Amino acid sequence: MRTEDGLTICVPSSLVREAEDDREATRKLGYVARAAAVFRADRLVVFPDREGDGRRGGEYVRTVLGYAATPPELRKDLWGQRDELRYVGVLPPLRVPWRTGSTPSGEESKTQGLVTEVGPEGRVRVNSPLREHPISLLVPSGMEVEQGERVTIRVSSREPVRARITGKPEVGFQVAAADLSEALAGDGLAVATSRHGAELSVSRLGDLVSDAREAGGYTVAFGAPERGLPEMLGLSPDRIRSAVADGRPVEPDPGFDLWLNTIPAQASEVVRTEEALFATLGSLTLTE
Repeated sequence: MRTEDGLTICVPSSLVREAEDDREATRKLGYVARAAAVFRADRLVVFPDREGDGRRGGEYVRTVLGYAATPPELRKDLWGQRDELRYVGVLPPLRVPWRTGSTPSGEESKTQGLVTEVGPEGRVRVNSPLREHPISLLVPSGMEVEQGERVTIRVSSREPVRARITGKPEVGFQVAAADLSEALAGDGLAVATSRHGAELSVSRLGDLVSDAREAGGYTVAFGAPERGLPEMLGLSPDRIRSAVADGRPVEPDPGFDLWLNTIPAQASEVVRTEEALFATLGSLTLTE
């Protein structure tokens, strides 16, 4: 599910646990979506942190992020009216060059749909602008989709509806739900961000960029306010610092290649997740 030199961002379901209200929670998620768009992320994975979830959990986070990742002209048709989307007017525009509309020949049109259900025999139900209710479509051979992902649909007729899935959108990022270990599996250099990790330096950055290129990109995981990755994984800061200093894996290990402190000169007691996203990805995506 990754492209060459791809980027997967992992954030916890407790991401907005401390937001004062839904408006502030939506605004915070908008900054996360902006970071994913600015740094060309392929996937934005929401992993469960059930002990840290407040009133707004994973479903809320995935819904708002999924809405933000959808082309503006398709949002109403794909998402409809939901309580989680009450304040989406505060979301900043992603300004991604979405590609929708008719093909140059005009014979077929191309739009996007949202997978609402993965069924048997290679079929999925897709919410799209073609009908008020989801339609059942066959997934192309060799393609895997998850609930909540967007797909590209080629439409040959609207009355009656004749359409087929041709792949995933060429631009923008996908929002998915997965356990952290599942999100870290596969290609890519898996990075855990924490103030207790190895400090990022100029010399270390060069090695990281080279390693990530060989691995096929990055998968970078972030924590939540006052509940970072160590607490979510039941790890003490001393254990992380000791393992990093000795070059040993940090146990229990869901699949990280390294723990990294990307803001080594941190002066504030707490760095917000959206701030950490821009600081971290701004460094890791530098080119040689």
